[in-house]
Amino acid sequence: MSTSLTKEVCRNYIEELFGPVIFNNENPNNEVIGLELESFPYLINAQKKIEPVKLYGSKGLMDALIRVSEQKNGLVRYIQNNGELHHEALVAAIEFPDGSSFHFEPGAQVEIATAPCSRIEKVNARLKSMQQILQLVTQQENIHFAQFGTNPWFTAEETGMQMSKTRYRAMCRYFDNINSFGKLMMLQTCSLQVNMDTGNDWTTRVKRIVAANLLAPFATAIFANSPVTAGKVNGYKSYRSFIWQHLDKTRTGILPIEKFSETFNKDELIDAYLNFALKAPVIYIEDFGDEIFPAHFTLEYWLTHPIKNLSPTLMHLKNHLSLLFPEVRLKGYLELRSVDAPPAEWQMIPASFYCGLLYSNQYLNKTLDLLLPFASQLTLLMEKATAGLEADELFNISKKLVHLVIETLADLPESFVSKNDIHKMISFSERFTLQRKTFADDCLQKFNDNKMLFYYKK
Repeated sequence: MSTSLTKEVCRNYIEELFGPVIFNNENPNNEVIGLELESFPYLINAQKKIEPVKLYGSKGLMDALIRVSEQKNGLVRYIQNNGELHHEALVAAIEFPDGSSFHFEPGAQVEIATAPCSRIEKVNARLKSMQQILQLVTQQENIHFAQFGTNPWFTAEETGMQMSKTRYRAMCRYFDNINSFGKLMMLQTCSLQVNMDTGNDWTTRVKRIVAANLLAPFATAIFANSPVTAGKVNGYKSYRSFIWQHLDKTRTGILPIEKFSETFNKDELIDAYLNFALKAPVIYIEDFGDEIFPAHFTLEYWLTHPIKNLSPTLMHLKNHLSLLFPEVRLKGYLELRSVDAPPAEWQMIPASFYCGLLYSNQYLNKTLDLLLPFASQLTLLMEKATAGLEADELFNISKKLVHLVIETLADLPESFVSKNDIHKMISFSERFTLQRKTFADDCLQKFNDNKMLFYYKK
């Protein structure tokens, strides 16, 4: 029988999430990096109009993707005991021998998750290998995939709930009780999540976590790529970030790092994440299906007030933590969540950006020196970051950050960073950040020029 939770058990488990877990299983003596990249599927009909894609059913994406994946030794893993669509089991993932996998979001978004790699070029190769499978689906079924922060063609109603598993239904009902942003987040957003090691000692871990939180508004601004939603200009450069910021403040945002950014005390940092978890309402309890609960049913409340005579266990804690969505999420490694899904040409730049600023101790300290003066302003900066680099403080510091990245990439071992990675970062900085531009500016220009087939729906 599972042991009921206490605050002490919760704290001990959260401390383990600070790492190191075997994220670095490819090369335990060096840093590694992994990516989770989402994209929107769509069809182009005979009239050159964009149409939504169904995940399941006749001419659906899932059957085509399974067929092509199996030719590449992909293994389909199903969600057990769940026959909710056409009386078929829902697919949890399609997994490949190299550790990479496909996953699926509620609005039929496809997520590529790479295994951790000890070289930026290697994770890029794995990402492209998975994208080649998607290209085969495009060739065979005319199902295309595009990388934006928000769906540029369809409303949430047009997309619909494509992965109607119990967890997603509970999330949808929970968020609907707060505002309309939950449905938008689930059905209309795509991101690039960068996964990184926390470090092999506590000093490094605390510094990296603090720096990663400090970087959130700048990464949001620099890599903004969601200015169009459902066929209309939405008024933001990163509308995806705007959606997340207005979703549910009890489970999103940035840790209050100004409280310990001077001391870098690990216990204060652990307690901050513990408090964040305790104060968040419970969304989904597997034992009770898609039933949702009053807002005062937080994890802290549940520890002392059993729900229907059920006290929480470690399994429930893990599920609760998976439904927290801070900009920097702890999973035994760092999951960095601030980046809109970028154009394919530039999809590795956010990885180089974070590696350059977090994986060299010398430049990690320089990053902290540059950003710590903004520790008390992060919420305001996040709000401004939805407009890309329009705010002077975001633009001025972002210029310094990309210069710092280029310096540190040259300083990292050649076994981790190639000359091509450095040249690509230089090209990106010259074309975008130093010109006060983001991916969103390119997107808007093409939209206004009516040159993108993506927007011919209306």
